[in-house]
Amino acid sequence: MNIIETLRFFRLKLKLTQREMMSEYTDPSTYSKIESGKRSLKVNELEEILGQISINADEFFSFTTFDKEQQDFREFFYYCGAHLENKTTKQKLLTYFYSLNDKREKNLRELSNYIAIKNFFHAHWKEVEPITSEEVNDIFEELLKKSFYLQYDYVITANLTRFFSAKQADLLVARMFPIKYEEQRDFTTKKFAYNILINLISLKLYAKDYIGAEKYIRLAKKQDKQSENYSFRLNLQYLSNLLNYIREGEPFYMERVYDFIHLLENTGDTLQAAQVKKEVKILTHEKDGEKLLSSYSVGLLKET
Repeated sequence: MNIIETLRFFRLKLKLTQREMMSEYTDPSTYSKIESGKRSLKVNELEEILGQISINADEFFSFTTFDKEQQDFREFFYYCGAHLENKTTKQKLLTYFYSLNDKREKNLRELSNYIAIKNFFHAHWKEVEPITSEEVNDIFEELLKKSFYLQYDYVITANLTRFFSAKQADLLVARMFPIKYEEQRDFTTKKFAYNILINLISLKLYAKDYIGAEKYIRLAKKQDKQSENYSFRLNLQYLSNLLNYIREGEPFYMERVYDFIHLLENTGDTLQAAQVKKEVKILTHEKDGEKLLSSYSVGLLKET
């Protein structure tokens, strides 16, 4: 729903008349014209309406869709990721991908979607070409020029972490963290930002760079100051325990790792539980560093 549709939704659900949506000092016809589309809604008027009917702004906007195109893309992207053999949805996503591929100049959102499709689906669909070193270096240079990062910047970086060199990753992390204006950022933006660190820690473990993994773990523990993202904190604790087990061999740490796996299973996330089990087996048994890195797989980071 757009903003006007959301206003109408709440008005009907609360069984209010149009006159009751604004204060008695406002022209009675104002709200009627807004809801009917005869005039635009001003920001101060929206504030007045929400105050008049006692609706919290966060609650109101949770019903409102500002960017339906991107919302539809993400839902479609995740559906295709979970249903790789569905030819109909595959063709639709490929059609969108080809349209992006043909554009010489992509805006930030388009570039983010383009890289996300390449990063995940190249391993599954032959029609999707791999991310090139030229693309990685061009994006790195553009990211390095920025002093303030948006959600799509974090999404792109999270998708490219495995392609950046150690030096490139360090330079970007130093600029991106701590997140500027973190308290004002929305949950999804922070989730993608934190996932950069989770990806980097995982990659360091696969590369057997345990000092590097510990460095990123220390940095990650300084994030999420408001303790909002429990998934991030649980994944971080899992990786920390796994690192400690690999380095010290103490059974206590492996018990903590399996506590995390059992938590995933008990909450119904059997897919991630299976992926973690596989990862633990690989990282604790494989001795060949090159085989370890080649076994690193890309997962889907969902909105929840």
